[in-house]
Amino acid sequence: MSGRYDPSERRSQGIVGESAYHGASMATSEANGRSAEWLRPRVEQQGLQRYVSTIRERWILIVSLTLLTTLAAVAYILIAPKKYTASTDVLVSPVSNSDTALSSLPLIKETSDPTRDVETAARLIVNRQVALRVKHDLGLSGGPNSIASHVNAQPVAQSNIVTITAEAGSAKLAQQLANGFARGVIEVQTDQFHSAIDSTIAALATRVRAMSPAQRAASVGPDSLPAQLARLQALRSQPDPTLRIETTAAVPKTPSSPKKKLSLIAGVLAGLILGTGSAFALQVLDPRLRREEQLRGLYSLPILGRIPRDTRRGDDRALAPERLSPSTLEAYRTLRAILAASRVGVTGAPAVLVTSPSPSEGKSTTAINLASSLALAGNSVILIEADLRRPSIGEALGATGENGTGSVLLGMATLEDSLVETKAYGRYLRLLLADTSGAASGFMADQLFLPAARNLVADSKRLADYVIVDSPPLSEVIDALPLAQQVDEVLVVVRLGKTQLTKLQNLGELLATHDLQPVGFAVVGVPPTGEGYYYTAAAPTPGERRARAAEGAASQT
Repeated sequence: MSGRYDPSERRSQGIVGESAYHGASMATSEANGRSAEWLRPRVEQQGLQRYVSTIRERWILIVSLTLLTTLAAVAYILIAPKKYTASTDVLVSPVSNSDTALSSLPLIKETSDPTRDVETAARLIVNRQVALRVKHDLGLSGGPNSIASHVNAQPVAQSNIVTITAEAGSAKLAQQLANGFARGVIEVQTDQFHSAIDSTIAALATRVRAMSPAQRAASVGPDSLPAQLARLQALRSQPDPTLRIETTAAVPKTPSSPKKKLSLIAGVLAGLILGTGSAFALQVLDPRLRREEQLRGLYSLPILGRIPRDTRRGDDRALAPERLSPSTLEAYRTLRAILAASRVGVTGAPAVLVTSPSPSEGKSTTAINLASSLALAGNSVILIEADLRRPSIGEALGATGENGTGSVLLGMATLEDSLVETKAYGRYLRLLLADTSGAASGFMADQLFLPAARNLVADSKRLADYVIVDSPPLSEVIDALPLAQQVDEVLVVVRLGKTQLTKLQNLGELLATHDLQPVGFAVVGVPPTGEGYYYTAAAPTPGERRARAAEGAASQT
């Protein structure tokens, strides 16, 4: 019996192999699960409730991303170069095709589609020739194409107006560009107009001089050559009649880019969308238990205790009552009261097995403090350490014993001789600790499968008012499954933010496969809601605990 446990070895003395329990197929689990109504949730969690719960749980992520994108928007506003926009309106008045004097000149002609006339004028405004004139007039550097790229001419719907919009790094330059292109297109068109008039006047003058006096006398009316010549000579001093500046551009007071309000709103909305999307993505991908609603969505079992998150905990080791906060101790008292109330009218000492899906979820701490709370109420309690792979009760309560669970199961010692009284509670809380040395410390996984394990719980119930069994995580190892089949209740401990949902589901399937229904859950790590005077009172000292236990025992006699 010396040495550590070797999985390849099996003792032949009535040990049931683990494969007898793991060998149950998924089909068997599902078949037994049909009768396990507690595996079905009582109500389906509403969609809106899930969304609100996710936002409440991940609000730090959402706020952080919103602040980040808002700060990015502010940085963009501060760093991005400011741009100013100015606009000028030009009225377009196409000439009629019936006007013989103007129809041959390079002017904007009237068509059957007024929109086309305005679009033609818009294309005439932003071109290389006009840009060269604006460059010369304003003394700008850069090529004409570069200058024209900062100007846009856009027809106004359902009108004969073209809006010239210029964008520049300064408000004054934006105004100058808008007005400059408006004047420039009129000047360019006027130069072309005058040049065409000069050519036409010269041609008409030659024709008039070639006319005889009789022909001149006979040539009368508005369409006669002399009349056309006189009209063209009158137009020679006028600008292009088809384009006129309707409104001039003013100096813009505020930059058009970056838009402060729009950038801030976009930053906030982007952060909210990104944060909310990330929160729901993480919620879907998160394998851990985060909320009590997830428990209700998996099992139709009550939550018997809510153990607040204890900031005094520095590690994952099991903690005795003196190392817990008053609010945490009160939560364990509430758990004790609920368990006791569930046994009203039931005779015999109840045995409760405390387990969890995975290690470090508060299972041993719950078993210790549940047993301590029962002892403090004057009950005789036996706390059995069945987590033989990772024993922690002796260290937490400062107790040691020569013989332990393994010694009793192997018949090397009796149960009564192996029980160890605690310093704080005396005979009201006795411990059956795991063997940490000697012959009984080997073959830990097999000891609880011995036939004697079936009698361990029954023998303990005859010696105490309550029996609490600290079991290993059953979804990890099934060492204590024989004990789970002998106790009256199975209490499952889960820790918010720690328990993995897949292992919790595996534990439920394992228990259902062996016709075991938990009495409920103890949820560890619940966010504290504040502590009043009642909860912040000083915790009782070990001496006060012994005195209260003695008073409770006296009141029962």
